[in-house]
Amino acid sequence: MTIHTHRIAETANRANTPATSARSDLDPQISPAPGTQAVLRTLGQDGYQLLHHQRYDCGTALGELADLLLNTAREADRLHGKLRRHVAHVRARLDDTLNPHLHPAFVPVTGLLQNTGHTTDLHAARFAQQMNQLAQVLENYQAATHRPQT
Repeated sequence: MTIHTHRIAETANRANTPATSARSDLDPQISPAPGTQAVLRTLGQDGYQLLHHQRYDCGTALGELADLLLNTAREADRLHGKLRRHVAHVRARLDDTLNPHLHPAFVPVTGLLQNTGHTTDLHAARFAQQMNQLAQVLENYQAATHRPQT
């Protein structure tokens, strides 16, 4: 039981810190996630600050739109994190299977990835859908504030 618990903890640690080769040039611990990054890149730092102030204009259409934009970006960031954790889990399963120190009798031959391929597709599709929705909300926000696209 101790070995099994240790293996779960080890997998959880790997899931929380993706391998260096899977990282982009920007460190995800420091840089914003893709949803927030898209808003920042489109509006710039000043526009992003203004967006946060407009969010609290209660009862106005612009305040509601700003809130929707920030919530949509936050949801895209959450889905991106979920996708990264899932991919790290799949990678860990493959690493465990391809371990050269593992006795061949203990290497699984069937059900290696079970439904992880399908689940990965679902996470990726949901993230792409959210990023498309973010682009539409961002376009509407820019049209409402008459901000030129950069």
